Amino acid sequence: MCRLYAYMGRKTSLAHALVDAPHSLLVQSYQPREMTAGLLNADGFGVGWYATRQDVPPFLYRQTIPMWHDVNFTEHLSRYIESACFLANVRSATPGQPVQMTNTQPFRWGRWLGVHNGFIENFRQTLYRPMRDRLSDICYNIVEGSTDSEHLFALFCNELVLNPQLSPVMVLQQTLQIVFSLAQAARTSVSAAMILTDGVYILATRCSRGTPPPTLYWSQDAEKIQLTSEPVDHQTEWYPLPENKLLLMSLQSEPEIYAF
Repeated sequence: MCRLYAYMGRKTSLAHALVDAPHSLLVQSYQPREMTAGLLNADGFGVGWYATRQDVPPFLYRQTIPMWHDVNFTEHLSRYIESACFLANVRSATPGQPVQMTNTQPFRWGRWLGVHNGFIENFRQTLYRPMRDRLSDICYNIVEGSTDSEHLFALFCNELVLNPQLSPVMVLQQTLQIVFSLAQAARTSVSAAMILTDGVYILATRCSRGTPPPTLYWSQDAEKIQLTSEPVDHQTEWYPLPENKLLLMSLQSEPEIYAF
């Protein structure tokens, strides 16, 4: 299992939520409260963030060491880098999945960033080939690693390409329907908490089949949007995302929750 965090709002340093908050992503890497599998998130971490210019793709910083070991990030880079939108992950690798840069989230394609917490049971033996077979040539080349998380992200991007007339919410719904249909045929279970953003909208889902989904909380006020696996502070009013729901958020509108 992993821990996730997303921010959109007034420009702030990465350190504000990822390092300095009382239950920041840094703290969640070594002292998580709501993980259902594993004890630590010590198998790497990553952050993706957006520049002010819309024609610049998001930047990535990823490591295969625990966040608490990367003093250059926690004490320097995270305090220097400021952004109005960023997405982060601390990783607890699924047994059998190597700890390597290409397996470290967030994943990026064009303006989109994505992170996933959860698992597809026996992924290599069940949905690895069926999911890859669904990918177009363009999106097949998105996949550089071996995780179920990256394949879920690539499948979402593939559906974006194939269905430009659909809204991102409908694309995510369609992506999940494909995955759960394949999982049913393969008689395997799926657990997914996902956050996706293009720098303008944030999409999230918490869903599963055959196993409880990971936790995901959200908050929104006049200045910012936050989503996280575990609340990062006690001052903010956090709302748990219900099971088998999709969430669409932007700074220009109220949050919208859809059934899946």
